Amino acid sequence: MNLLNDILSFTVFVLGIIYIRQIFVFVSGIKKLKKGTIGFFPTIAVIVPARNEEEHIGNCVKALLHQDYPKEKVTIIVVDDQSSDNTAEVVQKLSEGSSRVRLLKIENHPHHVSPKINALMLGIAQTTSEIIFTTDADCVVGAQWLSSITKHFSPEVGIVTGTTIFYNKQQVAPLLFGVQFLDFLSQTACAAGAIGNGEVNNCNGSNMAFRRSAYDAVGGYSSLAHINSGDDSLLAQQIVSTTQWKIRFAIEPESQVTTFPVEHWKDFLQQRMRWAVQTAHYQPAMLMFLVTSFLLYILLFVLTPFSIVFFTEFPLPVIVLCGKFIIDYLILKRFTTLTKTSSILKFFFPAEIFHIPTVLLAVFGGYFGHFEWKGRTLVRAMEKARA
Repeated sequence: MNLLNDILSFTVFVLGIIYIRQIFVFVSGIKKLKKGTIGFFPTIAVIVPARNEEEHIGNCVKALLHQDYPKEKVTIIVVDDQSSDNTAEVVQKLSEGSSRVRLLKIENHPHHVSPKINALMLGIAQTTSEIIFTTDADCVVGAQWLSSITKHFSPEVGIVTGTTIFYNKQQVAPLLFGVQFLDFLSQTACAAGAIGNGEVNNCNGSNMAFRRSAYDAVGGYSSLAHINSGDDSLLAQQIVSTTQWKIRFAIEPESQVTTFPVEHWKDFLQQRMRWAVQTAHYQPAMLMFLVTSFLLYILLFVLTPFSIVFFTEFPLPVIVLCGKFIIDYLILKRFTTLTKTSSILKFFFPAEIFHIPTVLLAVFGGYFGHFEWKGRTLVRAMEKARA
């Protein structure tokens, strides 16, 4: 028994060192992020996939119409993905008042293609604009969103992403709001750190832009079409790993996008399950880090209570868990200061407590079960089309 305990404790220690070292690498990457300074005014198409978003789509499109970017260079394409509410009608009314708004209605989609990716591909196919922006129908952008993101497109840059923040307009319970906002910011902080180091581990389609030429260079979403999550991160990884194009992270507050928290713990878990399944398709180095982190979380979840209850002489799991808390706070403190979201750190401790069980449930549920998205029940990947 003692030998087994020693082996498990040593394993936790090694995995903890790997985790802490990688987070330090992300912190160093965040330090390298810079503001955009490029005077670049390309033609832009904003693609907004929407399904049953009548409550939000109007505000989303109106915000896009009030950008400080040259209006003649911007087209907004809303792709209505078989909504059963009045989403299409809301967009149709807005399009009648502006030639810059287009509505594309999807009647059905191929069984082997992810619904979200199908909507994105059809929307992108409707435009020849130089830069493609993507955001979600439940998001609202500031007036300088397009111009602030575009300033990062130096000649070698093919893709840019930024921060998405949460606004609690629905008066969601403070704990649920704080936990999911900090969980989301922690993922974004790691993504920003990786990008600062010239790599990609995560990218959020709610705040993302890429050159049409970079998109075409990797065949668009063709090789990803069957995957039900990760259209944003996996496209970014393909562009950076298989072409000469580079990626940038926009740190300016003007580049931020605002969205809203889910209202129930069940929806929060379903969302995280959907996000978890994309990791199977990540690049090997990042996948290895995620696997080691997952193993660390399992061991900490099992061994930490054991160490506390039985007062082990040298409780390595407890020490490693404390080390995780410290390094997680360090990266979040740096990133929230940079993005002017530091007030959310008051939820840091409960968010850390929920983090490990949430990740474990999301991974097991996403990989071995099914999850819900916009009224659809999905599994990790669609059946691939037969040749």
